[in-house]
Amino acid sequence: MNPQYDVVIVGGGVAGALTACRLKATKPNARILVVDAGNNGVDPPDRASFVAAYQTAAVKNVPSPYAWLDNNAKNLAPSSDGVPDPVAMNRYYVEAGPDLFESGFQRMLGGSTWAWRGNTPRFLPNDFTLRSTYGVGVDWPITYDDIEPYYGQAETELGISGNDSEWTGLTPRTTPYPMPGMAPSYGDELVRAALSTIRPIDGVPVTVLTTPQARLSQPYDGRPPCQGYSSCLPVCPSGAKYDAGVHVAKARGLGVEFRTGCVVTRLVKRPGDLAPTVVFKDWSTTDRAEQQVDAEHVVLAANAVETAKLWLLSGLRNTSDQVGRNLMDHLANEVVGLFGQPVYPFRGPQSALGIDTFRDGRFRSNNGAFRMTIGNDGWGRTEPPGVALDHALWDPDNKRIKLTGQALQQAVRDRVTCQVRISYSTEQLPDPNNRVTLSDERDALDVPRPKITYRVDDYSKRALAYGHSVARRMWQHLEDTAGATEVGPLQADLKFLGAGHLMGTMRMGKDGATSVVDPDGRSHDHPGVWVVGSSVFPTAGTANPTVTIAALTLRTADTLARALP
Repeated sequence: MNPQYDVVIVGGGVAGALTACRLKATKPNARILVVDAGNNGVDPPDRASFVAAYQTAAVKNVPSPYAWLDNNAKNLAPSSDGVPDPVAMNRYYVEAGPDLFESGFQRMLGGSTWAWRGNTPRFLPNDFTLRSTYGVGVDWPITYDDIEPYYGQAETELGISGNDSEWTGLTPRTTPYPMPGMAPSYGDELVRAALSTIRPIDGVPVTVLTTPQARLSQPYDGRPPCQGYSSCLPVCPSGAKYDAGVHVAKARGLGVEFRTGCVVTRLVKRPGDLAPTVVFKDWSTTDRAEQQVDAEHVVLAANAVETAKLWLLSGLRNTSDQVGRNLMDHLANEVVGLFGQPVYPFRGPQSALGIDTFRDGRFRSNNGAFRMTIGNDGWGRTEPPGVALDHALWDPDNKRIKLTGQALQQAVRDRVTCQVRISYSTEQLPDPNNRVTLSDERDALDVPRPKITYRVDDYSKRALAYGHSVARRMWQHLEDTAGATEVGPLQADLKFLGAGHLMGTMRMGKDGATSVVDPDGRSHDHPGVWVVGSSVFPTAGTANPTVTIAALTLRTADTLARALP
């Protein structure tokens, strides 16, 4: 009955690494272990290897910097089947439909923060009271005021740049951002100036704001400022953009133990309220035999899919029947066009400006809200520069080369330098039928794969349609005033892209009959088990979730620290 550790944390992403740092800083004598499936390093030489892989890759996409992990026996986590990109991830998921869940994750030490854009707007106050304010979804068991102090702490921990004066009206603040907001690019300023003369759309002003970002506008915490590489997703060459490797390194420096290359396969219940035994396989060994550790407390810090899967695999109590339910994402799409003059994208972050005025309003009673981004990465996923080159070079109908030499260079230059996208990322309501369960198929470690049942409801479809309508009207203004051309798509088709924002499945709430964890992240059914991360979100809002994950994690870690000797 003498546990080896005070706390075992499953997962070394932003939630797990922050939890480890906060606990060890608060309780220096606490014995803390982090178990993570990834086996990659997080130091500057490791980042350099990711950058080198990206530079030499024939195809520049999300998995490019990490593709070598798939072929290196020392770095392949077989239970995810080596899939760092959403397309391959859908071969790891067993999709039951009727719609495809478009968002995956990276099974690496540091988690998916290796490949994210770094945008960190806070949730709005009304995001926490969706049911009582608009009659849809559910209310959170905490308010904006409850989490606001932790938002400030999270912004300090991650190193977030932002302009206080632009955000005070939307998200009340008691502390300033650690540093000024990122400077918009030349093209950003052209687009912002052109949109400054647009009339309100459906009574809503089109206000362009500097997006808060976990990206440094000045030296901070031993990290350099942004160098403007514009490869934020999939990899930041300089380390100016935050990734959880920052807190992995800090936790190690404080004396936290890490076991990497270890996939937790189940939690075994112990008598009474004792935290369960953590059972894992070290896939870097030849026999991959199961090992186990005990602790006073177990913190589940994986993502919304893997946390729910592990709970169900373990047969832990599920009184509320909410484990695995209410899986959410932010459904996204974009309207693109050619600006009337060169904007020279790909200089600076991939997005520095956004439109947040459509994130709240009475319309949320009928359809989801949405956050909008002005892209500084050309046409984003619609037409990357390589595709633009292919279009200018090759005639597929006649199977012949169209342009070569200087003519080809000029054609690509004229097109790519004028590309702008306006994207919209929409709110999705929790639906208990959108869920993670266990499939009959097994992965390379003989662990059941997650089965995902997922349907986009009418509330979300109306949000997609409205987001397209607003973006299309913005482009109409740019056509009329800035000479924009080739705007499309002209009609909403309700297609969507995944935002990579896996949320829900382990809902927090005050009542154990309707939620999995309490407002502090502690399991209603198993007092020795805690959950951190976006899996505890009752609703999705429209904000990128990472800073809210960090704030909730710090809040939970403080509560857990008080329970330690």
